[in-house]
This record gives sequence, C-alpha cells and structure tokens, in this order.
Amino acid sequence: MGRTYVMSDIHGMAHLLEEMLGRIGFSPEDCLYILGDLIDRGPDPAGVLDLVMGKENITVLTGNHEDAFASWYESEADKVGNPYYYNTYEVLMDSRKTEEKLPEYVRFVKGLPLYKKVKLDGICYLLAHASTEEALRVWKRRDPFIWDSSMVDRQRGIPGYVSIVGHVPTFIIRGYPHEPATIWRSPDGRLIDVDCGAVFPVMGGRLGCLCLETGEEFYVQDKRL
Repeated sequence: MGRTYVMSDIHGMAHLLEEMLGRIGFSPEDCLYILGDLIDRGPDPAGVLDLVMGKENITVLTGNHEDAFASWYESEADKVGNPYYYNTYEVLMDSRKTEEKLPEYVRFVKGLPLYKKVKLDGICYLLAHASTEEALRVWKRRDPFIWDSSMVDRQRGIPGYVSIVGHVPTFIIRGYPHEPATIWRSPDGRLIDVDCGAVFPVMGGRLGCLCLETGEEFYVQDKRL
C-alpha cells in the first residue's frame, strides 16, 4: 500500500527534491502533493519542473511564485527592459534546451490547481499554498489560496479539517531559532505548515516532507554552503 506525502516551497532546489524522493523511498504506489513555489531563488527551476512534470503520482498546487512568473511571462512584451524580478527566466534562458521548453513550463504552471481535498483514515485534509479557507466557500477567490498568511498568523485551523500549507517558512513562525527548521503544527492541531525554508540554509532552512498516514517527518538540507 502506497503512502501519501506533502511538501512545499522547493524554490529551484532540484537536488534537494531528488534527495528527498530517495530518502522517503518514493515509489509508483506513493502519492506526493507539492504545495507550490517550485521556482525562483534556487539554481535549478528546470530540474524541479522536469521532475514533477514527468511523474503522474506527483500533484503540484499553484503558489504565488508560479502565478507571478506566468503572469509576467504572458503580459510583458519587453522581457529584457523589464526583467522578471527573480532568477527563473534568466536561468531558463541560459540553455537552448530549457529556453525551448519555456512555453511548456508556463502552460504547466498555469494549469496547476489552487487546492486539493484529501481524505485519509477519516481525516479530511485541505491542501493549499498559503490558505485553505477559500476551499470551503462557494465563490472561491484566487489570491487568498496563494498569498494569504492569516491562518498561520492566527495559528488556528478550520474546525473539522486539517489544513496543510506552505508559503511562510516555519523558522519565521518560531521566531528565527538557531536550530534547523522543522514542520510546524498549530496549538489546535488543525493547521500544519510544511515550508521549512529549503532555499534558506543559512537560516536553518531545510526541505521538509510529511507522511500523512504515519505522521513521519523527513528532512534534507543543502550542504553546499
């Protein structure tokens, strides 16, 4: 029987994603949800995109960075004079292979869902990049799913559900402690933040991954600094 895993905010750290998949023994029977922010900041956005696009058992939700990049790419005619404010476009344009795949990458990130509901062992999980509150509303606004950090600010979840989000690195929630970042759980047990700041190793950031069936936490950290 396969396992269900959740992680978030990989931010171009393809080597950490590959290491994590090896660490958890990710198999075709397993399922992985990545809660957005595949790109920007880190050195290898193409590596992350290629990996997740090639696996049917990985479901990616949209993050604010995917939304911003796709919007800029499709609306900005002068990409040299008005460059994208993170490194993704520059990195992808640096090789013929990734430059040719740019339209495919943009189509992929534009088609990502905003949220998912996952029911396991009688627990209903709500998954989104920043906030899950819109998932229960009839008229769903886009921006709160990818930008709204108020659930984390309140440190409370939604009664009857367990919400899992990213967007806010957990070392921020914990007040920038000296120890390595870990997955954070709210006092009421209804909110989990799995963004452990993978692209910020100098702050103790790591890539975190949570197994929903067992509650196990897995971590890998960039050791190149």
